[in-house]
Amino acid sequence: MVWLNFFAMSKKIFLFAALLYASFQSYAQVSNEYASFVKKAMAFYDAKQYQQSADEFSHAFAANGGKGYPDDRYNAACSWALAGNKDSAFFQLDRIATRSGYKDYNHMSTDGDLVSLHG
Repeated sequence: MVWLNFFAMSKKIFLFAALLYASFQSYAQVSNEYASFVKKAMAFYDAKQYQQSADEFSHAFAANGGKGYPDDRYNAACSWALAGNKDSAFFQLDRIATRSGYKDYNHMSTDGDLVSLHG
């Protein structure tokens, strides 16, 4: 009877470990995908291809379940503003202000990438 209980407990531990491993693998895959899209977005930004940069940031956020790091959202806002899409730029700035507590309004108001949003 002791062996039967041990076997049942071992089976539960094995299943738990397998589920835990699978969740880490899926998280790492999304994180790698997110990072890859962000890297591409920054390369497009550096090449002054702002629409493509903004699109890659959007892909990154989508690959990460709609979540993104505040710095990436800020950079996405800059890309959207430079691409001429003010609504998308303001959306990204709103996300970091309301969800991440970003409060460096002086930086936002003096950042040359965001000049098109003034007024």
